[in-house]
Amino acid sequence: MEYVFVVTYGRSGSTLVQGMLNAMPRTLVRGENGLYVQHLFRAWQAADEIREQRKGAPANKPTNAFYGINALTRKRFVRNAHRLVKGGLLGAEDEQDYDRLGFKEVEWHHLEPQETAPFFDWFDEVCPDAKYVLNTRDVEQVMGSGFWQRRDAEESAAAIDRVLAIQEHLRTTRPDRVLDTRYEVITGEDRAASDAALTQLAEFVLGRCDETQLDALRATLEVGHGPNPFGKSRRDQQGA
Repeated sequence: MEYVFVVTYGRSGSTLVQGMLNAMPRTLVRGENGLYVQHLFRAWQAADEIREQRKGAPANKPTNAFYGINALTRKRFVRNAHRLVKGGLLGAEDEQDYDRLGFKEVEWHHLEPQETAPFFDWFDEVCPDAKYVLNTRDVEQVMGSGFWQRRDAEESAAAIDRVLAIQEHLRTTRPDRVLDTRYEVITGEDRAASDAALTQLAEFVLGRCDETQLDALRATLEVGHGPNPFGKSRRDQQGA
């Protein structure tokens, strides 16, 4: 099984990108989930901390307060986290029907700077060779949406900056497993540029893109995605 995840911020057009990915054969990319994988990572960190403190021969005795802590290994935890993540993505779907799984998420800013590197190292063990689509959109346009306007402006800017920093971390550390996508290019009036971006996305995920696949991605552009598809910010741009 291959894995692909969309790393972005709210109102960047990520649901459209999700739709593009789901328009690819044998690919299932789910929507947002509150970045619950961060809590799995932190659960491992908490377990590993106490394990490091209490592991050893005494913990093998049933009379020891930390009996069994030696059995808690990173390999076992990762294996079970993998089952949980894959099972959560598949849901009731048959694993045999898919070659690629993933999700798109806009809550990446909750990752603290100091945990960014260890989190993605751990996540790469849970979902080996995972690919990351780094989606962006003009921040001023994004900040003008109701999603961000309902929040404190400084906190919103900091959240977006945090995601941009995480994207840069992935570009630097995993250059062969990341692809940058830009909302304005994908949805823009320049058909050649849009087609090039769609082709690049398909080639990144599938390793190929024929005319049939490109047509499927073009068709996805005509379908509304997200809470306000083709919404106010896009209408304002077109009417400007």
